[in-house]
Amino acid sequence: MILFWAIAATLVVAALLILLPPLVRRRTTAPDARVAANAAIYREQLDELSVELQRGALTKEEFERASLEIEHRIVAEHAGGAPAQAEHRPAVAAALAVGLLLPLAVVIGYLQLGEPRALNAESLQQTDPAQMAALVERLSAKLEKNPQDAEGWTLLARAQASIGRYEPAMQAYARALQLLPENRDLLVELIKTLALAGRTEFEAKNYAGAVGYWEQILPFAPPESDFARSVSATIAEARQLGGIAPATASASALQGVISLDPKLKGRVSAGDTVFVLARPVAGSRMPLAVVRTTVDKLPYAFTLDDSMAMAAGATISSHTKVVVVARVSRSGNPMPQKGDVEGSSGPIAPGARGVNVALSRIVD
Repeated sequence: MILFWAIAATLVVAALLILLPPLVRRRTTAPDARVAANAAIYREQLDELSVELQRGALTKEEFERASLEIEHRIVAEHAGGAPAQAEHRPAVAAALAVGLLLPLAVVIGYLQLGEPRALNAESLQQTDPAQMAALVERLSAKLEKNPQDAEGWTLLARAQASIGRYEPAMQAYARALQLLPENRDLLVELIKTLALAGRTEFEAKNYAGAVGYWEQILPFAPPESDFARSVSATIAEARQLGGIAPATASASALQGVISLDPKLKGRVSAGDTVFVLARPVAGSRMPLAVVRTTVDKLPYAFTLDDSMAMAAGATISSHTKVVVVARVSRSGNPMPQKGDVEGSSGPIAPGARGVNVALSRIVD
C-alpha cells in the first residue's frame, strides 16, 4: 500500500510540475501560439503517462482516465479564447485549483475504479479533512444508488470516523455488518469507533454521551479481560463525574432467563462466553441489543433494552417483533462458529417479560 501511494504521489507531483508553471508565469502570446503551447504541454503529459504505463506503474484504465482528465482540464481552461497579442496575468486561481483538485481527483478515481479494500483506516486518517469530507459526500451519493455495497459502507464508515463523525460512522458500520454479519474485522473497527466517540464526549464533559458509547462495547469484551475492566472503570468514572445513576429497564426492554440443556453440559466449560442478543424476526441479522456472560453464571437472568443498541435507530422498540438468541462460544467470537451451543425464543414483542431460552442445539 505504501508503495502504491508513493508511486501515486510521484505521478501527481510530476503532473503538477507540468501543469502549474504555464499557469503562474506572465506571458504574451497570440491565440495560435497559445494553442500550440497547450498542445505541447498535452503531448509532454501523455509522454510521461506513456512511460509510466510501460513501466507498469499505471494500468491501461488508469492511463486512459488520466489522459482524459488532462484533456478536459486544457479544454476547460482555454475554452474562451483571448485577443491577439494579449498579455496574460498569472492564472493563480487556476493554479490553485489544479494544485488542490488533482490530488483529490486521484483519490476519487481510485475510490471509483480501484480497490476500495486497500484504503484502510490508517491511510484515510492521513488525508486532509476537507478532502475527506468531499469523499464522504461522494460515497454517500454512490451508496444511495447501490445500498447493497458492503465495501462501500465500510469505506464510508472509515472515512466518517477519520474526520470525527462518529455517529454516522457507527451507522455505516452497522449497515456494513448487516451485509457482512460474520466479518469480525468490521466488529473490531466498530468497537474502536465507539471507544473514540466515548473519549471525545468524555473530554467535552458530556459524561452521559460517553457512558452511552462505552456501554455498547462491553457485550463484546471478555468480562475478565483487562480491556473490559478498563472500559468498566471509565464508565464508572464518567457516571461519577456526571452524577449518572445506573440505567433502569425501559418499557420496551426484554427480560428473561437463559438456561443450558443438561444433556449438553459436557459440550461446554465454565469459562466459555455466552452471548445473549435480540434481533429482528426478518431481514437483517444485525443485533439490536447484546449482553455477555459466561457458562458458570447460567441460568442467567438477562435484560435487553434500547440502551444497548449498536446504532441509532436499530433498537428493540423500533420493531414490532424480535427474537432473543443465546449462544455459547468457546472462542469468545460473537460470530457463530461450528460447535457452538445455541438456543432462541420464538417471535416476541418489545417489552416481553419471562422469556425463557434454552441452549439446546449445536451449531453445524
